[in-house]
Amino acid sequence: MASVHTYDKSSHRHVLPLRPTIKDYAWGIRGLDSRVARFALESGVIDEVDPDSPYAELWLGTHPSGPTTLRDGTTLESVVGGQLPFLFKVLSAGKALSIQAHPCKEGAKRLHLENPINYVDDNHKPELAVALTPFEAMCGFRRLEEIAILIKKHPEFAACISNEAKLAIFLCSRDENDKKKALRMLFKSFMSCPAETSQVQLKKLLKRLQKEQSVDHVHPHEEPPWERKCSRAILRLAQQFPGDSGAMAPFLLNYLLIAPGESFYMAANEPHAYVAGEIIECMACSDNVVRAGLTPKFKDVDNLVNMLTYSMGGPTINAGTPAY
Repeated sequence: MASVHTYDKSSHRHVLPLRPTIKDYAWGIRGLDSRVARFALESGVIDEVDPDSPYAELWLGTHPSGPTTLRDGTTLESVVGGQLPFLFKVLSAGKALSIQAHPCKEGAKRLHLENPINYVDDNHKPELAVALTPFEAMCGFRRLEEIAILIKKHPEFAACISNEAKLAIFLCSRDENDKKKALRMLFKSFMSCPAETSQVQLKKLLKRLQKEQSVDHVHPHEEPPWERKCSRAILRLAQQFPGDSGAMAPFLLNYLLIAPGESFYMAANEPHAYVAGEIIECMACSDNVVRAGLTPKFKDVDNLVNMLTYSMGGPTINAGTPAY
């Protein structure tokens, strides 16, 4: 993306400045704290930055939900002679995005055919992300051993899961297929828990966790760091989405802190929820998102439960190396 300030009409290099599309989703970072806002200002898409407005995503590509144009209004798609196979984004998250996954190609075609309003295209959406700032994310399911510990330790979480699903976790063999079946049963049970039950249990959980975070509780080093991080994440998510049982997602998903320059890959049909920070992303040209929590948008729990691979463990985090 060339800056409008450095564009030289007399240049014969044919470098054309692009005008990206800016998305103002509610979870975006506000004002000039957002890289999306600063890049939008630099590229001439906006004349000024509203300090009270969220600037969530910057899109560069040919997707119809956010087409890039040249300065004269010509679309990038018409210039390159068709749709690009990829979509580039800058993402500035001030609070958590939804619990979600992106479909594979076959799944995307089916979802678009069945529900074109909520699934606007028929393409898959694997994505590669590089952190620009310290970036917090929930990615992939925890291992069954960790989930079993959390079920035993947190009765409120356990109360949102059927006895059958809990037994499947505790009695599961070491066979990978058995583990995936047990995890699927657990996730489906939790996501299908009636709201009146999950909301009551969430209130009880928050009250207890808040007390445990106080100075009167046992010394924090008596609890494993990953469990402390899990509890603090739940308290934070519950503040952002009051009454949403999705705040208990850290009991199910790996909670990661990714350093600037590190990268990770989210394949299709893998659960994740970005929590805070800024990244650049490159993905297939699609806007398909299957959501199930931490959002006021359309939730599609049944499709999410059915599409996931139920692999356990988070994505591989790759450290960047200098190019010189």
